Amino acid sequence: MITKKFSFESREFSSLEEMTNTLLHEANEQIIRIDMGNVNNVNENRNYVKWRLLHLQYYFGDITPVQVKSTYNSLWSQLYRLEHQDEYRHPYLKSLLEKVKNANV
Repeated sequence: MITKKFSFESREFSSLEEMTNTLLHEANEQIIRIDMGNVNNVNENRNYVKWRLLHLQYYFGDITPVQVKSTYNSLWSQLYRLEHQDEYRHPYLKSLLEKVKNANV
């Protein structure tokens, strides 16, 4: 019998549920730290949240468990909000906007 391993970074979890709860909790705490100003709202700090959510997305596949769906979606929404508060632009989008701006000059 093959036992599926659930891991993130150097940590091993006994179940998907345990890993999900831990990573959602860590993501939420980081968002709170950013909102309170304890850490800066910069890409590096937001990536802490993003990598946890992307890791869960990999394990969830196409179907997010109903028990955590609202929390999971809410954290993505909060991350999106933080990115736009910082006026973050993806490097490719940034270069396109500069080209458009320079073409109109």
